[in-house]
Amino acid sequence: MPTFSVGTFSIMSLYLMQAADSIGSTVGKVSLALSIATAGSILGALFLGKALKALHHRVMIGIAAVCVLLFHFAISRSTSVTPIYIAAFFEGIGVSWGGLAMSQVVIAQWFEKARGTLMGLFLAVMSISLAAAYPTVARFVAAAGYRPVTAAVGVIAAAGMGVCALLMSGAPEQYGQAPHGADASAPAEGGGAAGASAFRGVLRSPAFWLICLIGCLAMVVSQGLGSQTMVVFRSFGLDEFDASYVAAIYSLAGLPWSFLFGLACDTLSPGKALTVFGGICAAVLFLAFAWHGFAGAAVFAVGFSAGGGVAAIYGANMALRLFGAGSAGDIMGFLSVWSGIGGSIGPALFGLMYDATGGYTLTLTIMGGLMAACIALNALLPKPSRREDRFVI
Repeated sequence: MPTFSVGTFSIMSLYLMQAADSIGSTVGKVSLALSIATAGSILGALFLGKALKALHHRVMIGIAAVCVLLFHFAISRSTSVTPIYIAAFFEGIGVSWGGLAMSQVVIAQWFEKARGTLMGLFLAVMSISLAAAYPTVARFVAAAGYRPVTAAVGVIAAAGMGVCALLMSGAPEQYGQAPHGADASAPAEGGGAAGASAFRGVLRSPAFWLICLIGCLAMVVSQGLGSQTMVVFRSFGLDEFDASYVAAIYSLAGLPWSFLFGLACDTLSPGKALTVFGGICAAVLFLAFAWHGFAGAAVFAVGFSAGGGVAAIYGANMALRLFGAGSAGDIMGFLSVWSGIGGSIGPALFGLMYDATGGYTLTLTIMGGLMAACIALNALLPKPSRREDRFVI
């Protein structure tokens, strides 16, 4: 489902230049649609929990599918940037309601056991799907132009999300079932009014806001470098050709790291997973001055990708471990809001620091400091390891 929503949005970079030339605009102006979509996703995430209480999962995913279709239709037919901007806002809502946050809600509702492992495997499989989609779509754009290809991608994405909506179930309690691995003797985690009351308690907990802050800082680091990956790798002394190979290594390394991070959340704890994997990421960032040539860039790429799970998996697993899944929709929505804020700040902050320092060495070192701050903030959280140890508000 996120492959159809988030994935089709991310491949917009393949035809940004063509779209800008076709409508007589600039790449910068068309790229503003990405920021507008981020604003839409933050708004959608903010109301994710409330929408889940009023609407079935299928309805929300169906709305998301329509938003994704309209966005691609706007790009394929527009002769100015204004319709693209409007559609991008609703695309952001679609990415929120039919993307990663919704998937994490479903996993949280249906699985008490192995949540982290499933989320890690989920991200790895999604990455493989996108790795196959990028070159395929690029070939079609080169052969037929971006307008018909974008329209086709929108139709395929909407149809795929529609199928996902039809196959999607509500919470297990609606069918008289319990989440996989749940303790049969434990009371069910309530939804509805009980869930709303529980979430108000979550919002009063400093621990929850610390988790949100950690997720935001981790996303600043992840998206900050991710937005300028090729340029960073070239700063290690590589030409464009070698830098592209390192970028491929960076993408491939994220697959096992994501799975291992999720597995570590289950077998150790989310906090220990953050310490280990975030520590690896922070170390290669602090050693930015030491990486030179292809080998150095490759080591950096592999080490930095270890921190990907901190931004994508840690917050959901730690919050569910501390507060339970009774308010999963509200929790995931708030976490997504903070991730969206971090994802918006990261690229701009990264670019401004580069302009101020004239290079990436100090910039990467500062990013290492932010990842180290995530590890330090995590140390302030309570550390339950099992359901019966769950933090009591």
